[in-house]
Amino acid sequence: MLVFIKSVSKEINRYFDFSFLLKFGAFFAVFYYLNMYFVDLMLPGEKHSTFFTEHLNYIYWITGSIMHTTNLMTQAVGLDTHVVNTRYLVVPGGHSLFMNWQCVGLGIFSFWAAFILANKMNWKKKIIWGIGGLLGIWFLNCCRTALLMIALENNWKEWKQSWTHGRTLDHHDLFNYGCYIVLLGMIWFFYKKFRNKTSEEEDTGESE
Repeated sequence: MLVFIKSVSKEINRYFDFSFLLKFGAFFAVFYYLNMYFVDLMLPGEKHSTFFTEHLNYIYWITGSIMHTTNLMTQAVGLDTHVVNTRYLVVPGGHSLFMNWQCVGLGIFSFWAAFILANKMNWKKKIIWGIGGLLGIWFLNCCRTALLMIALENNWKEWKQSWTHGRTLDHHDLFNYGCYIVLLGMIWFFYKKFRNKTSEEEDTGESE
């Protein structure tokens, strides 16, 4: 009976990598809930930590990097934008944008970090793929924010489009959908490159 169970498990594992799924789920849960814990430390309330907010607030740092990069983008296309208090992008006498922590993309960052760590590869590759993916998600958020400011200043009504079922597709939805599409593309590219290298290494090993 035990032999039969092992045989079935091995056969199933050919199509579903349960070890990967377990590791991915564990890593994602750790990263996601740690982020939520630090969000609680940052926000006013019972769990608020002045020390974290003033010295270790990486969420604030990510927000600032997005807003300052967005500012460079919008200025490059001719908008007179300025960053105020790190989280506001302002056009004097015009529109302004405020970036809350929900717009930083912590869940998507957690997804990519968990995916890379759950895969079997050496740490050098994990660092390269991990940082590359995180930077890609970050840059996409910068582009989204810049596009929103440009749309507001130019009164692009098409920025919010009505769905046939009466729903509204706003910039936050677009960013999420865009990120998930990019994530799927990165995952496809990752597996293509990783599997090709694995096959080459196996062929080299066999030839030796």
